[in-house]
Amino acid sequence: MKFLIFLSLTVFTFNASAQLDRKAIYSALASNSKELVQKQLDGLQDAKESSEVKAFKGALQMKAAQFQKTAKDKMTLFNSGKKVLESEIKSNDGNVEYRFLRLLIQENAPKQLKYNGNIDEDVAAIIAGYSKLKESTKTAIESYAKKSASLKGLI
Repeated sequence: MKFLIFLSLTVFTFNASAQLDRKAIYSALASNSKELVQKQLDGLQDAKESSEVKAFKGALQMKAAQFQKTAKDKMTLFNSGKKVLESEIKSNDGNVEYRFLRLLIQENAPKQLKYNGNIDEDVAAIIAGYSKLKESTKTAIESYAKKSASLKGLI
C-alpha cells in the first residue's frame, strides 16, 4: 500500500513538473504556427497555477493574438496577455526569464501597438542575469540573439 502511494505521488510530481516544457514553449513563440502556439496554451491550462505559468501564458496569448481574425479580437487577446505578463514582471522584477519573454514580444509586436518601451532595460537585465538562467532558457536566448536587433552580438 505504501508503495502505491509513493508511486502515485512520484507520477503526480513528475507530471506537474513536466507540464512546463520550456523548449516547446520557446519553439512555439519563435514559430508562425497558430497550432503550435495553441497547443502550448492548451497545455498550460492544466498546469498548476504559478507565477511562471502565468508569465508563459501571457506571452503565448500575446503571440496568439496575431492569428485572430479581427483587429478587435487581436487587440483584446494581446492586451489580456500583456496584462498578465506585465503583472508577473512587476511582481518578480528580478526574474530575467520574464524579461526575455517580454523582449521577444516587444521586438516582434507590430509598431502600431507601441509595445516597445522596455527593450533596453530588458536587454540589460538579460545580459546581467544570463549566467544564472536554466540551460533551456539560455539555449532559447542564444537562438533568439542571432536574429534579435537588441541582443545580436551581445550573447
